[in-house]
Parts: sequence; structure tokens; C-alpha cells
Amino acid sequence: MRGRRGVSEVLGAIVIAILVLGMSVSYVLLEMERAGRETYSIIDLIRRAERRQKQLLSLIFYQKKGSDLKVYIYNYGDEYSTPQRILTDREVPLSKVRMRNMDTGEAVSSIPPKTLVELTLPAPSADSFTLVIITEEGGVFSWKISI
Repeated sequence: MRGRRGVSEVLGAIVIAILVLGMSVSYVLLEMERAGRETYSIIDLIRRAERRQKQLLSLIFYQKKGSDLKVYIYNYGDEYSTPQRILTDREVPLSKVRMRNMDTGEAVSSIPPKTLVELTLPAPSADSFTLVIITEEGGVFSWKISI
């Protein structure tokens, strides 16, 4: 009887040691993955901030023409600026916005660096509003407009 008792105590200790070791290894691996993810997140944030600093959109001119509002934006920056959201007195669906490169006359989907672009969008109902352009690159630009 005594010999059996000693074997089961040793076997139990080995099982507990294996469980503790397995849990420790999985915890270390999870922490390493999380730390790696955070490092990539910080690098991505720095890159996005750098791209955002290279955007410089300026409102040059605007006019209401019928039911449309024509807005002329010049990109003084070194990065393309791709509108993600456009707000007037309401959010303007991007499907209703037309963009045209004024140098070439071609339709564009982003505002190239050192280029004047005409944006045509539905005229808002308000006579005075703030035009806000939020870009995919993280830039936010706003101008007070009175028609």
C-alpha cells in the first residue's frame, strides 16, 4: 500500500508541474504577441502622423452654381489627399461628389500634391456652414463658407 501511495504523489506532482509550465509558456507567448502588436501600432501611428503633416489643403475659391456647390481646393502638401468624408450642413455621400484635376481636366479620386482640384457637390440648404474634409490619411480640414 505504501509503494502505491508514493507513485501517485510523484505522478500528481509531475502533472501539476506540466500544467504550470504549459500555462507559463502560453502566458509568455501571449505577452510577446501583444507587445509586438503594440510596437507595430506605435510605428503605424508615427507613419500616419508624418503623412498627415505632409498634407496641406487650402480652399481657394467656391461658388454655388444651380443646385451644385463648386469648391476649388489646392494641395500645397507633398502627399496625396483622398477624401474619406465630406461634411457641409450634413454628410455628403462620396458617390455624389465629383473631383476634377484643373491642370488636366481629368476626373480624380484624390487630390495630388501641388495641384488645384475642383470638387462639385450638392449645394447645402444652409447659406452659412462649415465645409469639413476628412481624408483617408487622417487629415481634417475645415473652412467656414457663406453663400
